[in-house]
Amino acid sequence: MTQPTAAEATLSMRTFDRLRTLIRKHTGLDFPDEKRYLLESRIKPRLLAQGMPDFETYADHVENDGTSEIPNLVNAVTINETAFFRHPSQFEALEDTIFPELARRRQEQAGPLRLWSAACSAGDEAYSLAILIREALAPRHPHMDHQLVGTDIDTEVLEKAQAGRYRKRAVRNVPPAYLRKYFDRSGEAFVVDPSIREMVEFRTLNLTDARDMRQMRNFDLIMCANVLIYFNEASKKDVLRGLHRALRPGGYLFVGGSEALGGLEVPLEPVRYEGALAYRRPTNGAGSSRA
Repeated sequence: MTQPTAAEATLSMRTFDRLRTLIRKHTGLDFPDEKRYLLESRIKPRLLAQGMPDFETYADHVENDGTSEIPNLVNAVTINETAFFRHPSQFEALEDTIFPELARRRQEQAGPLRLWSAACSAGDEAYSLAILIREALAPRHPHMDHQLVGTDIDTEVLEKAQAGRYRKRAVRNVPPAYLRKYFDRSGEAFVVDPSIREMVEFRTLNLTDARDMRQMRNFDLIMCANVLIYFNEASKKDVLRGLHRALRPGGYLFVGGSEALGGLEVPLEPVRYEGALAYRRPTNGAGSSRA
């Protein structure tokens, strides 16, 4: 009888449970039962790459000798859906209200303006922030220092971010004037101008790893959109506590439009703008995330 090939392999519930436990341990990402076939499709290329006949053999490999394979597993299962200026109302709030406020505060206090694009994927959001700094802040505050960091757990997407090459779909929300000014065409690709690329430092970081998160402190703004939806409730709370600690008093956090923080018991104040909701770390230590 012919043995099934890796291409024909299916993920049993038992092995699905083993693999999602490993994934949760290393990333905090949660795959409920209804996501079994999604996980199967994402991991199957690793079976083929490793020459393994089935998911059971792959799970054995990762559990028993997975040090070198864990990063590949993480890269395979992370979700990387993003685009430049993906949430226009958030960037409008930044340009019109939040950036001017943060700039005034930085003038009164020592230190650079610090911004963090958390779970930055291929860098679209981080470069969007860099463009907005260049357009909205630099003309009014030409001598203001800034530090802009983009982090992700997926090492492959960070390589793409550093390259700064994007397809047309990724830049569909970029204003035409910015597209002409800050991108070069290379065949079908749009390439971010080197002056914008050099504004961003990209790093590997796991939002659920306490040691990683201790490195992230004193940020004026954190963007962490459409990330929390992939964590279970316990991991959401842990991540949000880490983001809260990473903010300066008076600093702002943006999450995705469907990711209201009500009930998660994080001391952040909701601040509403037209079409956007931000969360601010109180300057007096008080606050509530009821929103």
